[in-house]
Amino acid sequence: MTPDDTESDPSRDGVPTDEMLSPEEAFAVLGSDHRIAMLRALGEADGPLAFSDLRAAVGTRDSGQFSYHLNKLVGHFVRQTPDGYEIRRAGERVIEAVLSGAVTESPVRDATAVDRPCHYCGAPVEVRYHEDRIRVHCTDCEGIYGADERADGNGHLGTLPLPPAGVQHRTPAESLQAAYVWGELTGMASASGVCPRCSAVLDESVSVCADHEARSEPCEECVERYAVGIHFECTNCIYDRGGAFGVKLLTNTDLLAFLTARGINPVEPSARSAIGAMVDYEEEVLSTDPFEARFTFAVDGDTLSLRVGDDLAVVETTVDEAGGEARRD
Repeated sequence: MTPDDTESDPSRDGVPTDEMLSPEEAFAVLGSDHRIAMLRALGEADGPLAFSDLRAAVGTRDSGQFSYHLNKLVGHFVRQTPDGYEIRRAGERVIEAVLSGAVTESPVRDATAVDRPCHYCGAPVEVRYHEDRIRVHCTDCEGIYGADERADGNGHLGTLPLPPAGVQHRTPAESLQAAYVWGELTGMASASGVCPRCSAVLDESVSVCADHEARSEPCEECVERYAVGIHFECTNCIYDRGGAFGVKLLTNTDLLAFLTARGINPVEPSARSAIGAMVDYEEEVLSTDPFEARFTFAVDGDTLSLRVGDDLAVVETTVDEAGGEARRD
């Protein structure tokens, strides 16, 4: 450690490394370009940085000012070690959010046709990006959710979360593929009862359209293709999402085995058949009180039916292979 380090090193202020901050205090600490620059430098470093090395990386000439700002970070966002300073997980989350663009950018991408057919009718698909989401629309049919006034009336096929970094250096088609992967992983976390934003417990509830019309387009009553919906709400943060019940089945072992055995990767759907197998299924509501329904997925003539009970768990699996006998588990 150099004499300059000894004179200005904030570790001498005795800040405890396990100090906890309230949300208000945490955001107040982060309200400085100097501190964000420090966190970014530590996040990009291969290991701990000495006081002088960190100061050089940030480019602050005033040693006292640099020490003051670093002192604010030590304890919650930065850890002092015998070898210098290193970023803590809280600091990493801040920099991840900044670099993803989630809290700093809001790009908009106008509707663009991509080389992907609608998995219901085969017509061309359009994608647009706004507020960290890719909205997918069919140019011909009514999709899953019917006409969408925010998208010139095109059939809405779904909204997929994607941070702004997801559209950087990618074509619209590549951004859509990234959104499919990001969305599948988000859906799998939700289906497992884990909030994809903060990891807390999710409350889940099911809804059934009582007057649903079974047909190949959204119901006039609920304006959705499927009668059964699932809703996830975090018990800790503001995460609150819903969709077709198929999302709840994304982590079912039998469904995953059925798809992968037929060459479909559910985590990275890269073809119409892969996407269609997971979102174009048949449903049969057997009872509403208590809730019971059957969901059937098809690939190349083979089908897998999952019967779901009132606790939203699968209680029976039936596999029917083309030309063979049905098998129940």
